[in-house]
Amino acid sequence: MPKPNFLEKIALFAIKHKVQAWFNLEKSLVQIDNYIVSSDLSPAKTWPNPDKFTQGGEIPFSFENISVIGKYLKSSIKNGEYSIKSALKHGIMPKTTITDEALEDIKEYAKSIGIDKIGFTKIPTKFIFKERAIQYDNAMVLIMEMDKESISKAPSIDTFRTVFQTYDALGIAANKLCAYMQEKGFGAQASHPLGGLVLYPPLAQKAGLGWLGKHGLLITPEFGARQRISAIFTNISNLPFTDNMDHEWIGGFCDSCNKCIRTCPPHAILDKPIIHESLRKTHIDRSKCLPYFVENKGCSVCLKDCVFSSHNYYKLKGSFEKNKVLDSNMSIIA
Repeated sequence: MPKPNFLEKIALFAIKHKVQAWFNLEKSLVQIDNYIVSSDLSPAKTWPNPDKFTQGGEIPFSFENISVIGKYLKSSIKNGEYSIKSALKHGIMPKTTITDEALEDIKEYAKSIGIDKIGFTKIPTKFIFKERAIQYDNAMVLIMEMDKESISKAPSIDTFRTVFQTYDALGIAANKLCAYMQEKGFGAQASHPLGGLVLYPPLAQKAGLGWLGKHGLLITPEFGARQRISAIFTNISNLPFTDNMDHEWIGGFCDSCNKCIRTCPPHAILDKPIIHESLRKTHIDRSKCLPYFVENKGCSVCLKDCVFSSHNYYKLKGSFEKNKVLDSNMSIIA
């Protein structure tokens, strides 16, 4: 991997400074009384890591790349800071329950500003990153689709741009929805999709929106792996929690598919899971993934090649369940 030149190092130092200021704001939340903090099983927030920016080994940086995504990164940092400052400003809201009509109004507003799916769930403390804290433990999990055609070109500038466009658009939408809820008298705290305060994929899985694939991405019926995730934490206690196991079959499908393992350019997706100190299981070797990610415009090949990103969810489910029945019958005969 080529080392950044002098001018690139200056630009990387400026990005590091801005991201570090944002993350310091996030870390300040743990000092606030009554905020909910992480547990012993919580993971550390390892990406993006501002301390590694100036080495050029943490983000897909070059002057070519930054000219494409610079405005989206700048906006994401701005809106990430805004989400923290907004929570600190508004404090605790008095209304803790919501009518069906009021919730439908919030969902319709979310749709009008580009949010494609919403799920509701309680947040386990083990999903909160270490050195981070959240104001409420009820979550509205937000999903925004990434453009299918752009993702199909991965790795490419078009893909790279689309990923950061979606991060930025969802971050802006989350802040707008948060402000809308606060205006209605509810407590709300937005968490930006770029990094954020919690582990998004397992939270979205818990909210019944989809299931995690071996590539570590959420798979949904509507978009496959082509989405970004954000959340709003709220004091509304009677949300219609959507926790379910409807998509659990995806785990079995992934075990029989393994396309992401075969097509990952740096061979960073493993069949056998890695068990972390937090007891969380993942299939990604970051030591192989991240260098390729940096050198190849954020890669996203696993996202592109996931069969759920290009095939009908329900047809895949039907075929999988049919094959399971056939395999079961063959076992009985044998």
